[in-house]
Amino acid sequence: MAFLKSLVLGQDATSSLRSRAVHSGVWIGAGFGIQKVLQLGSNLVLTRLLFPEAFGLMALATVFLVGLAMFSDIGLKPAVIRDPRGDSSEFLNTAWTIQVARGMLLCVIGAAIAYPLSLIYEQPILFPLLALLSTTAAITGFMSIGMATAERRLDFRIITLVQLAGQLVSIILLVALAYFWRSVWALAVANVISSAVTVAIGYAVLPPHRHRLALDRDSAKSLIHFGRWILFSTLATYLGGEGLKAIQGGLLSPAEFGVLAIAYTIAAIPNDLALRLSGSLGLPVLAEAHRNNPRNAYTSLHALRLRTLAVSLFLFAAVMISAEPLIRLLYDPRYHAAGSYLIALSLANAAAAVGQGYTGAILAIGKASSYFYLMTALALLRIFGMILGFEVQGVVGMLYGIGAANVVGVTIIWIAARKVSLLDAKLDLFFLAATFFFWFSALIISEV
Repeated sequence: MAFLKSLVLGQDATSSLRSRAVHSGVWIGAGFGIQKVLQLGSNLVLTRLLFPEAFGLMALATVFLVGLAMFSDIGLKPAVIRDPRGDSSEFLNTAWTIQVARGMLLCVIGAAIAYPLSLIYEQPILFPLLALLSTTAAITGFMSIGMATAERRLDFRIITLVQLAGQLVSIILLVALAYFWRSVWALAVANVISSAVTVAIGYAVLPPHRHRLALDRDSAKSLIHFGRWILFSTLATYLGGEGLKAIQGGLLSPAEFGVLAIAYTIAAIPNDLALRLSGSLGLPVLAEAHRNNPRNAYTSLHALRLRTLAVSLFLFAAVMISAEPLIRLLYDPRYHAAGSYLIALSLANAAAAVGQGYTGAILAIGKASSYFYLMTALALLRIFGMILGFEVQGVVGMLYGIGAANVVGVTIIWIAARKVSLLDAKLDLFFLAATFFFWFSALIISEV
């Protein structure tokens, strides 16, 4: 009863790190499950209201907006989480001021590149579509800095509530506008409105903080010093993640890319959970453990990865084995090719999940330069594997090429993890062996 009470009402900063981590994990897991159910449900409705081309165009536009955000990411949230001054008003207002300025700059750049991109991809509608979607960067730039401080304190109850409320508003808008509009513009307009609503909910629900535009010299210097490596790292992360989709968008037609986007949405479910736990929960837990006693980092990381990979393995197995029948059951024939894509993507994402905990831990203990080098190596491997795979076997080969690159990337991450005494190879090898077993089983089922 005491656990349920603290789970609902939250815990204060005096609670133990383990207790706050357990409660945060429960909230992250519950929020993740609800979000994915809502996302899948809205996706099923939207595929019946819109054509594959609409999803392809929106996915392509989103790739470049995410790229803009990542290209200017100087790690404000990680800095607030790990910096000893992360609770001071001067530090937080400096971080928020930089966040606002970054959002405005992104909006201007997004609008400026909209027309050239529409020419490159020979899709005139991308010009007004990207220009409109660019405004979301300016809107989210005003998000309360309380999101970062709540994560620093492992208060994921309030973070989850804000995210769920924003997603619910977004889904209602998406479905309503798609029903009356039957156009890609429904997706774009709903995205802009829901961004504004999410920011407003954040200010209403998150712990109060007197936000004001300010630049404290020492705080800004600390943020920029830490953030320069994060900036370089996110450039590499984009190239090895969303950047791959930008290349795929040039190789495939909008309809083909729309079908692939459906596969990406489902395949991301287990991968997103691993990312959320290793990033949202792992970063603050490991940062605090390392601040208190650096020798505790391995123990904390092992406990976190053991639970994360166990849950991820179950989800990856479920997605791979049910891929073909699931796609045929839920979607009309226009999207049935997504079944084979989904199996290949799940294998690639499972291999990537092994390294995610390590890379997050390396960042948490302050090795920002090592994090950058790892992200760069992974990006180059994935680009090479994707292009080679596409030349050999088309779309499916492209996805398996990314998976092969991720497996090679794991060995590189192992070298870096061993240098900082964080390597847990036995757990990794078991997870990889089990993943390949379920992948092989999925291939057999798809042939029946």
